Amino acid sequence: MTEETKAQEINQEITELKAALDAKERQNKELVERLQRLAADFENYKKRVARDNEEIFRRLEDALLLEILPIYDNFERAFRTFTKNNDKDSFIEGVERIFAQFHTFLTNKGVQPIPALGETFDPLLHEALITVETTEAGGKVLEEFERGYQRSGRVLRPSKVKVSRHVDRPASDAEPSPHRPLSPPRERGEQG
Repeated sequence: MTEETKAQEINQEITELKAALDAKERQNKELVERLQRLAADFENYKKRVARDNEEIFRRLEDALLLEILPIYDNFERAFRTFTKNNDKDSFIEGVERIFAQFHTFLTNKGVQPIPALGETFDPLLHEALITVETTEAGGKVLEEFERGYQRSGRVLRPSKVKVSRHVDRPASDAEPSPHRPLSPPRERGEQG
């Protein structure tokens, strides 16, 4: 093989490599452009989904409000009738019917009251506003200040309650002994 033939082969190989490099660069440029278009499309998709979700939420709210409006209308009628006639008995009867209508609405939506009074305190269902010391078993709900509600196993609003807390003896029996210093009552399980 002559030097000239070798040079021709090398030039031909260089030309082929340049052509392959140019093809790869075009392919890379196309892929980058395609990726940029996909990224832009994805951003547009996210914005469209967010707008669609907002619209769905608005429509759900509207549907709920449309179900509540008849209850509101009935309240308005009851007050208007009471203002005209000043008939307390009819007004009370009307309000009781409206309450029953609202109760049916909540029941149909799956809203259930959370049992509280006399139940064992559950921090997932109840919010303790007050604790009262007692010699009886602790952790019982003694009073319900505001009813809690749940739907489909989820707490919508916890019950606001008064809860008992067990102590060994009532506060009135805690007179200091002349022979022993007064110490705070121990919590269950406390060492000492």
